[in-house]
Amino acid sequence: MMALGLVETLGLVPALEAADAMLKAADVRLLEKSYADAGLVTITVAGSVSAVQASVEAGKATVMRFPGDALVGAHVIPRPDAELALIISLDPDKNKKQEEKADTPAEEGEGEAEEPELGPVEEVTDKKQEAEAAPAEAAPSEVRLKKMSLNRLRQMAWGMDKISMTEEAIASADKKTLIAAIMQAFRKVEE
Repeated sequence: MMALGLVETLGLVPALEAADAMLKAADVRLLEKSYADAGLVTITVAGSVSAVQASVEAGKATVMRFPGDALVGAHVIPRPDAELALIISLDPDKNKKQEEKADTPAEEGEGEAEEPELGPVEEVTDKKQEAEAAPAEAAPSEVRLKKMSLNRLRQMAWGMDKISMTEEAIASADKKTLIAAIMQAFRKVEE
């Protein structure tokens, strides 16, 4: 009997941690990860009903360790209807085959790019530490800042020394305010 398990988080890091815990907790297959606006990430797994339930519980427990409201929702759908295949891929093997086709070089002689090896995952407890871990960037244009997500702008602002806003103000600021403060901070650095 097949079941679907979904865990939705606010941010990629909690989603990755949840996926890792879910796959380690029970015999389930990772179907997909999907992104939505506002930094929402959904991890979807499939397997037997009991395995999926255990997996989702493990994912929820892992995400609950993160500060704030990282867990948006978690749900198990036992025996999903076949029509759900129109919305979500229920066959992970089919996904792998499509990804392998996309990764295959188009012409002979083209080499395959090696994927970089990921280092150990460190838990970041402070927003400012997370922003400082990001590489320093040159002063971006206002157009480039407008294309960035609100979350990315906040990370950038938290990592800046000369910004005129407190961490709380950054966390609650809108996009326009953040862009103005970031541009002003970059001007201060250039002076």
